[in-house]
Amino acid sequence: MVDIQNDPHFQVKFLAKDLKDCSLPEGYISIPSSATARNLNDLINSAAEQAIDDWKQVSFDFLIGGILFRGNLADFVVDNNIPQESVIEIECIFRQPPPEPDQDIPHEDWVSGVKVTTDRIFSITYGGELSAFSHDGKTLGTNDLVSQPLKCLDVFTLDGDCCVVVGCQDQTLTLSRVEQSGKKVNFVPLQNFRGHERSVECVAAKKDGTRIVSGGFDSLLKVWTTESNTRTEFSKSNTESGKRRKTDIATKTPMVTLQSHRDAIVDVEWHPLQPKQVVTASMDFNIIAWDLELAGFVTRLHAARAFTSISMNPENGLIISGSTDNKVRLWDLNSQEGSLVKETYHGHNGWVTDVHWSPKNTNQFVSGGLDQTVKMWDIRSPKAPLYDITGHRERVLTVDWSFQGLIASGSADSTLKTFKTQ
Repeated sequence: MVDIQNDPHFQVKFLAKDLKDCSLPEGYISIPSSATARNLNDLINSAAEQAIDDWKQVSFDFLIGGILFRGNLADFVVDNNIPQESVIEIECIFRQPPPEPDQDIPHEDWVSGVKVTTDRIFSITYGGELSAFSHDGKTLGTNDLVSQPLKCLDVFTLDGDCCVVVGCQDQTLTLSRVEQSGKKVNFVPLQNFRGHERSVECVAAKKDGTRIVSGGFDSLLKVWTTESNTRTEFSKSNTESGKRRKTDIATKTPMVTLQSHRDAIVDVEWHPLQPKQVVTASMDFNIIAWDLELAGFVTRLHAARAFTSISMNPENGLIISGSTDNKVRLWDLNSQEGSLVKETYHGHNGWVTDVHWSPKNTNQFVSGGLDQTVKMWDIRSPKAPLYDITGHRERVLTVDWSFQGLIASGSADSTLKTFKTQ
């Protein structure tokens, strides 16, 4: 660490709540105000090397007052209103390794949706294709469902089977069963859902697969049932052609239609902690939490910008949102004090098109934007992302982090890219 003689110093104390087998400097230490996270890393590793014979260099991040330390101490203290005469407690945590580029999977058209499961990657395109790939990028199956753009998808389990539901610009949704056939998969359409008056923009299946909710440019939220005692069989000619005509399968109308938004519903999610509630985001600047049992909304959050996407934290229900500006925002539906916007994250250079929480780490999420980048974030670092994930040559349309080991993104450059995470 470089120590400038005239550089003001701060008294600090290092803490390690979750670190094992790491020896930290003891007591209070005087640190120059110009110190950066890299300087603190050198200090911690040096202390550990002296105390532990077989110590290997480790990269750390540092929390001060629950905020990830970036820049230098002097600026950080000023920006976060930390009393300069106080002892600054610095918590050491292991740094999240950067995502590593993995697969680059070309498509025939813009990739509008992607979902990663434990053993497969599913994608949809503006050309109407639904596809499945292995994690190592091998094509497992493709079905040309329609001739119009597919706009949204969800993957879930129904009666022990893997199923995919997709929403289309032609105002319909299609539910298909994923059937394994050797090393390949086939998509077998089971049900159509009709009732939207304009393009279907978002869809989400309940955890048990019995209900599906969807929203679209008609500003309507619709609830559908997947339960059925009969399934219509395909004729032999239709099956062999690889084209599934929607007239060959049962068509359903919605159980319930809910209206309160005044513009397109662009995203919908089941509330992870309230199984009877869903949450929608709209171009009308509103997020609404709905109670499906009461058939009405329970909470409305109003913003200054139109929404493009939301994601709900599976552990605590916090919401991150993308909007028609360059910021990601953190919301708390249950907040009783102050602003419902708990934090704003800066880093994109255009609209934020999609967001997704980490499935395991309640502090981390990813976002994609019109600036052609995917970004990994920590909610404790609002001024800069952890990492910029680059590679797309056109705007990013969709991101997914449903499976802890892979981040996936789809773009208007007609590629699906995956990145390995730890």
